[in-house]
Amino acid sequence: MATIPATQTFLAGEKVTASKLTAATKTPLDFLFNPPRASVFITAGVPVSTGVTTLIPFDGESWDTDSMHSTTTNPSRVIINTPGQYLVSVFARFPVNATGYRQLTLRANAAGVATLGSAITAFTAPAVSGTSTFIGRTFELACNAGDYFELFAYHTAGTTLNLDFGTTTGMQFRWIGNL
Repeated sequence: MATIPATQTFLAGEKVTASKLTAATKTPLDFLFNPPRASVFITAGVPVSTGVTTLIPFDGESWDTDSMHSTTTNPSRVIINTPGQYLVSVFARFPVNATGYRQLTLRANAAGVATLGSAITAFTAPAVSGTSTFIGRTFELACNAGDYFELFAYHTAGTTLNLDFGTTTGMQFRWIGNL
């Protein structure tokens, strides 16, 4: 867990020391320039059967500054270690198929089950004819230490679709402020 630095105050007439100035400026700025954040993605296509809600396991990371994700233990989860307000992005690209619709659902504390925990956001888009269908959402979310988040995919294409891999399917969490 990252420690959110406490702000320092100076009293009138107080002598400014290096340690107090560091605590008042450098330490908070270091935290703000490198806040708790994680960016996870899939490194191979994840098959999603038509009409079946599928948990997405993330086996790749672009960055993780607060031990928020593991590629081996519960790789579907991003775990909040430092409480606060987070900027969250969830996104996926489905391959070319013009039938039906595509859906992503972000759930909190769901233990890998699409009907457990709390639905944070769910959004749906119609399939795009002639090209892949990309859907995503970015929003702010208040998070408590210990909360974890998982992403589920769903579609009605009539056949199994493999989610596009790489940084086109993933989740990002970035601490932006105190609760």
